[in-house]
Amino acid sequence: MRSPGPAFDLRAALTDELRGAIEELDVIQGDPKAVHRCRVRVKRARALARIGRACAPGLSTVFIDSARALMRNLALARDPAALCEAAHDVARKSNKRAARAFELVAHAIDETAASRPGLNLEAARAGLKDLLALAQVWPEASQRQIRRGAKRLDRRARRARRRGLGSADPVVRHEWRSREKDRAFAADILGPDVWPGRRRRKTGDKIGVALGGERDALLLMERLVAEPEMAGDERDLVRTLKRLNRRRAKLARRADALSEKMRRAR
Repeated sequence: MRSPGPAFDLRAALTDELRGAIEELDVIQGDPKAVHRCRVRVKRARALARIGRACAPGLSTVFIDSARALMRNLALARDPAALCEAAHDVARKSNKRAARAFELVAHAIDETAASRPGLNLEAARAGLKDLLALAQVWPEASQRQIRRGAKRLDRRARRARRRGLGSADPVVRHEWRSREKDRAFAADILGPDVWPGRRRRKTGDKIGVALGGERDALLLMERLVAEPEMAGDERDLVRTLKRLNRRRAKLARRADALSEKMRRAR
């Protein structure tokens, strides 16, 4: 009988992701996109911690709670940048007048972000070091525990998809997106030899992009409703809201269609 290969080194993988996140903090001043890369690293580590629940449930809970607090700090820099990117993207695909309105929106978001407290780098660095300390004491996980944790994460993503598919509730859709990202990150890190079942990375990535674009459009709409002066006059406000709602609906249909495609391929 063929002996099983060595178990996936969860502790080493967690440590690598968090050290990578700390490195991104060191280049944030010269590279605005470093905040996004740092957040991705933390999300990947969080997905691993959810897998690691199978061997360390208490440690997993503490890690995820600590990561959530860190992500709120990082969001102070990332969220305005993401909304600006979304506004610029819609502007590029709109007629001249609508494009001008969306550029005004992006400029207003930039100015507002600059006038408010931003990312606390020292707090972020301290938060990452705390997570790294937790990662370094993670108990060794057996191959069976890793697979059990991965299957649990996969089931959570499927449940979130079933609830989110066709739903008009933005909270439910956002939960679906988060669980889909967890699954995609975990499948990528664990690789085909450890991840249970086919990874379907390309379709999963496309679903994540569509759900992310849908959420960005919705957040922009909410921001415009709260601060209508950002779009210019009333006619431009109505125009931008309609354009965003069409974009949101189109991306929602795309995410649903891709999800159905993934389900049928199982």
